[in-house]
Amino acid sequence: MVEFRLYHDNGKFVRYSCEDLPGDYILVDAETYALGDPHVEVIDDKIQPLSFGIELYKLTKSRKGTLCPVEDIAIVVDKSYKGKTNKYSYEQIKN
Repeated sequence: MVEFRLYHDNGKFVRYSCEDLPGDYILVDAETYALGDPHVEVIDDKIQPLSFGIELYKLTKSRKGTLCPVEDIAIVVDKSYKGKTNKYSYEQIKN
């Protein structure tokens, strides 16, 4: 019977293989093996996608922040702007 293996070194991806090689490995299903994604790690003997430290932010209206015209928050204006404005700041979205 063929075993699909993901070899790792202290949780860090090394390679996929069906061969009996020296080193630590976990068994994976055929689909995972076929995809061959190297952007994974092994945590508690389970395959996990790597976290690249992506942080998400959103703009929210605030009392303090950057002054923008109501029509387009992508434009930054100063206090001398004659049109209607709102102030926006960004906050991190928690996962």
